[in-house]
Amino acid sequence: MITEKLIDNNTIPGISGAIFAHGDFGIIDGVEFTKSQTDTETVFEYQNTEVLLTSVLTRTKNGAVIRKDCLKNISDRIIEINGLCSRFRPDGNSYDVYTQYNSWQHESEGKWQKLITSVTAESLGIRTCEGATPMMALHNLYTEKNYVFHLLPNAQWKMTAKKFPRNQKEIVVVETGFNNENLRLKAYPGETIELPTVIFYEADCKTDLDAWKLHEVYNNLYPRAKMPVLYNSWLYCFDDLNIDELLKQADCAAELGVEAFMIDAGWFGEGEVWWKCVGDWKENTVSGPAGRLIEISNRVRERGMIFGLWFEPERAAPTSKAVKEHPDYYIEGKLLDFSNPKALEFIFSAVSEQIEKYNIGWLKFDFNDTIPLDPSGQGFYRYLQGQKKFVEKIKERFPGVYITNCASGGYRMELCQGSFTDSFWLSDNQGPLEGIRILKDTLKRMPTCLIERWNVQKHSEGFPRHGYKEKVGVMFSCNNATWDYITTVNDSFTEQFINCGPFGFSCDIVSFPDEYKNTWKKHIARFKEEREFYMKASARILADSEGLIAIEYADTFFDRCVIQLFTKTVYAGDIILYPAVDTCADYTVNGKPVSGKDIALSGIYFDNLTDNSCRTVEIVKDKR
Repeated sequence: MITEKLIDNNTIPGISGAIFAHGDFGIIDGVEFTKSQTDTETVFEYQNTEVLLTSVLTRTKNGAVIRKDCLKNISDRIIEINGLCSRFRPDGNSYDVYTQYNSWQHESEGKWQKLITSVTAESLGIRTCEGATPMMALHNLYTEKNYVFHLLPNAQWKMTAKKFPRNQKEIVVVETGFNNENLRLKAYPGETIELPTVIFYEADCKTDLDAWKLHEVYNNLYPRAKMPVLYNSWLYCFDDLNIDELLKQADCAAELGVEAFMIDAGWFGEGEVWWKCVGDWKENTVSGPAGRLIEISNRVRERGMIFGLWFEPERAAPTSKAVKEHPDYYIEGKLLDFSNPKALEFIFSAVSEQIEKYNIGWLKFDFNDTIPLDPSGQGFYRYLQGQKKFVEKIKERFPGVYITNCASGGYRMELCQGSFTDSFWLSDNQGPLEGIRILKDTLKRMPTCLIERWNVQKHSEGFPRHGYKEKVGVMFSCNNATWDYITTVNDSFTEQFINCGPFGFSCDIVSFPDEYKNTWKKHIARFKEEREFYMKASARILADSEGLIAIEYADTFFDRCVIQLFTKTVYAGDIILYPAVDTCADYTVNGKPVSGKDIALSGIYFDNLTDNSCRTVEIVKDKR
């Protein structure tokens, strides 16, 4: 069993011990843990006079294991923790390691590298995906097996795969847990410190690392309550908030079937320099909305949509009134100290006041600054406890509010944050070409229901095109964060890129030609009929190359499967894809009957491939 293979208990320091800990209570490394086991759960425990270490591993139906480790202070004094991590001991000594780099417009960039000495992925600041994403996979070069580890960060984290020489042999160890740089975490008498939860499993497929297993487990743990169709003003006008023009966008959005309409950054502050007032969450009555925010809120709600506003609750400008009046609420004079209960109540009251004033039903919480280390030595553990409590208080006071989680794009797009918010702003680059790459790699560590996709198009008249006698209109897409790089793709590419999760528009939809508006109106209506499927679906990456990406979405029992084949520049005229299906069932594929066994053996054939387009196939189980 994977539990027994990866949790070694042979009392070798540096290698075993299930949980490694050190602090002013000493070093706990390579000790003998007691073990108890049931059909679905294994528990390891170790206790001395001051601490109790516990590791609980729960096996799921699809073979994944949920591991929850903790340290309890059982002494009568405050103890200090300087290192705390969970250990895994994979077999053999020859591995490649997969990690993902993560930065602005370069979210989830994954690569394999050979394990020579050690490979580390770690968060490099207060935002939990700063520099890397909390996942790691090992590929055994002897057996072709893969071990996949997903972390749910609750502090500044670190994951390391390293190779040890031991008795003229080589041993590989994986450690996941708190980043121990500058760590001086205090545990009070009777307090339990929780390590980041780990979801891990063996994977047969190296292409997508059997991400469907994670999706199934996570969707069962944290099911989505809703997935509205959205409109966000940011890539339409950035901070140039002309209310008259935004009212036109809101009216058009309602006509298309959009369900929530948001004003992004720039609505608050004083005068022309709103960014100097981050932290002072009061409407700008001079520029931007100029006192008309309630007008657009009313219009949005009259048109049957939810009204949304952008906030950055975790940051304040040094020039803000908030910092000047409450300097003790801020870390380094700029980041709200969520570990301070008074600071938490201060921002909760400020945001709640605006929610009530403008009847807000959708919040976008952004975070655009950082510090590399927690100056209190708590590894941001207390900070992240407070941040989660803040969001939970908002949801408790305003039931049904929808929360988009953002941090300069995807700097905290991870599973723990997803457990108490609703979806993630995928990237500040919302273009379809780079967007499909970011989406595909993010699916390796996150279910589709968490990942927002955005249409960022602009219509241009009179553009010459080969084969047309007259100039024709063209839909351009932004393919970076600022419209400095634009591109064109086939309509099928745009429609399918944003189709299989929470999606919306962040562009000038008023300028869309009437025919194009009607196309999107039909697309939105169809999505609403299908979104329950995507809220629960798991994804598989069937093909992944520079010019071609194929993704399959399916429910647990393969009653319905949707295959998307995205092409960029392709030189192959055809391809066969092999989706996962129920081989004992009969299906209908593009109106034709076919058995699941034949699909598994012969695949689905795609021919006449063209550049920058998307082909879709729906596979539906015959239930007769």
